[in-house]
Amino acid sequence: MAYPKPLSKKSIERMYAASKLTREKIVFLHNFFDSCASLYGSICLGDMWEVYKELSEKTDVVKIQRKDIIAFSLIARREVHDYCVYEIDELYSAEERSDKNRYVILGEIIGNGKEQMFYQLDELQEGKPFYVPENLLELKGHVVTQEEKNLVDFIENLRATCPVIRNPWNEKMNRLSPHQGKKLKDFSFLRPEEEFKREWLSGEVKGGSKKCQQKKLDDFMASIQGTFAEKVFRDLRLNLFTGWCRFLDQVRYTMDNLTEVGVEFTENEADTFLQLLQDFNNNSHLYIDRGWTPSALSEYYRKMNPNQKLVITLGSGIREAIERGEISLEALKEQARVEGLEIQL
Repeated sequence: MAYPKPLSKKSIERMYAASKLTREKIVFLHNFFDSCASLYGSICLGDMWEVYKELSEKTDVVKIQRKDIIAFSLIARREVHDYCVYEIDELYSAEERSDKNRYVILGEIIGNGKEQMFYQLDELQEGKPFYVPENLLELKGHVVTQEEKNLVDFIENLRATCPVIRNPWNEKMNRLSPHQGKKLKDFSFLRPEEEFKREWLSGEVKGGSKKCQQKKLDDFMASIQGTFAEKVFRDLRLNLFTGWCRFLDQVRYTMDNLTEVGVEFTENEADTFLQLLQDFNNNSHLYIDRGWTPSALSEYYRKMNPNQKLVITLGSGIREAIERGEISLEALKEQARVEGLEIQL
């Protein structure tokens, strides 16, 4: 997926001068683009104009026109931001290029070969309204809720109590844990597949690349940096915010990762984790819901369609997990209730 390289400072200054945008508009548009990317994850310019109009009805904003958003997007595309600006034909080759369909996409969603995450997000956002809070322009980075802080604190303070690190594919490769008894916030850990990719990009794998692929290696190492607690939460948040993993799949995936590093859940810890994860999901401003929290979006839909009740049917895999006691039916029902759904067995 082609994307142009950033231009020099002088070239950018010339582009701004040619755009005829005032300094006031430039400052506002920088802020507006950052905020939209932070709250929605992905949005096209036509929708950004509608968001701006709704925002202008709620609070005082700098007066701009749609052409200003379009002009700024072409310059921002050649600058370095937390987001990227893509032409639609760079994302969907069969589509014709147009200003209103130019996309602003967070780098964490489409960077490092994660294009499929963007495509899924784009599909799942379809038809949902945009959440436009009065404080939109104050946002930089995803909205951090108290529920997120509670979940992060819980994950950070879990301990890796198992004396052995188990290889999920080959028991003969099990090894003594170097971090037994430590909290997840106090050590780093590379999973076997992450270690293999690091070695592959470094040129250390026999039969692989003979040269170090430095740029790819640097990008990959940046994506897995931090303590194990930071890595677990970073993956969990992004998967839920983009809809890359369904909620229950994410629960199982995260618990498997925690078990792999040596966390041995008590029944009480497992119940607490599931509740914290539900609270986090239900009260987070998700990209998949265009900035709404699931709880608020469900309430919005109920007001729009007061007589409609949505019913979901549990698949055989989930039913079997309930029977084995791996998943709580009552917890599922509560999750569904918050989202305005009814579970059908």
